[in-house]
Amino acid sequence: MLWAICAALVLMAGGYVLMPLFKESEAAMDIDLLAETELDRLMDRKSVIYRNLKDLEFEYAMGRLSEADYRRLEADYKNDAAGILEKLDKLGASEDLDKAMDKEITSRKAKLFGPRPGRSGEAQRCPSCGAEVIAGKKFCADCGQPL
Repeated sequence: MLWAICAALVLMAGGYVLMPLFKESEAAMDIDLLAETELDRLMDRKSVIYRNLKDLEFEYAMGRLSEADYRRLEADYKNDAAGILEKLDKLGASEDLDKAMDKEITSRKAKLFGPRPGRSGEAQRCPSCGAEVIAGKKFCADCGQPL
């Protein structure tokens, strides 16, 4: 009888401990937020090739590579880089890449965190001194007046 009670307690404790592993979290991220896009892969590959070219030049300058090996490897890396840059151009990545990345980051943050409460298009200002108000604070950080 005692064995049965102990076994039941162990099973209940184990179930309680392991329950979060089998339960879907309400705040689970969408898989598309974590998915790597073709643009991400191409940008990563481009940075790897540029880094390899820089390392290759360093190795050659240190005398660790022969002239023939250096020229052959440099040509291979430059051909790879040209192919990647061509693919990036086809994706339209050359046109304002920073703006596109900012837009993507903003959209992913919105999906993750949702709209922020108390935030509108403009920043709120202190009625006394006109300084920008930190959201959720009861007093102005500059003048100390109640908000």
